[in-house]
Amino acid sequence: MEYIINSRKTKAEIIQILKENISEKRSIFYSSYDEFFNGKVFDDSFKIQKNISYRNSFLPIIIGTIKKTENGSEISLKMRANRFVAGIMIFWFSIVILFCLITPFLKIEFPFCLIPYLMLIFGILLVTIPTKIETKISIEKLEDLLK
Repeated sequence: MEYIINSRKTKAEIIQILKENISEKRSIFYSSYDEFFNGKVFDDSFKIQKNISYRNSFLPIIIGTIKKTENGSEISLKMRANRFVAGIMIFWFSIVILFCLITPFLKIEFPFCLIPYLMLIFGILLVTIPTKIETKISIEKLEDLLK
């Protein structure tokens, strides 16, 4: 997913705001929860995640680039899933889709033949809903900080 935030602030001001509101992730086991985001800020880009005290495998990674414009700055955001989680979900969906394709050819009784299709629907909802919720929260917070 891609988003664009237009800001009247200069590139330097945006970098400073990001540095003040992003804590650097120190390790897998410890992170400071003082700031809303954790990650890294570079000269004209950043890579962050929402700072949470619980585990959420579908928490999007936000990769942003900052460009100078006539009226201030343009922040381009790309949201992506954790690569390990994406790999696991691709494998899981592949197996489920395979079973969805072969189920009509098997002689399985009525209620049990629906299981692969229900698993497919569950998987789609499992990936879509948490990701959309977390993306919306992160985008709103970034807009509040940078506009």
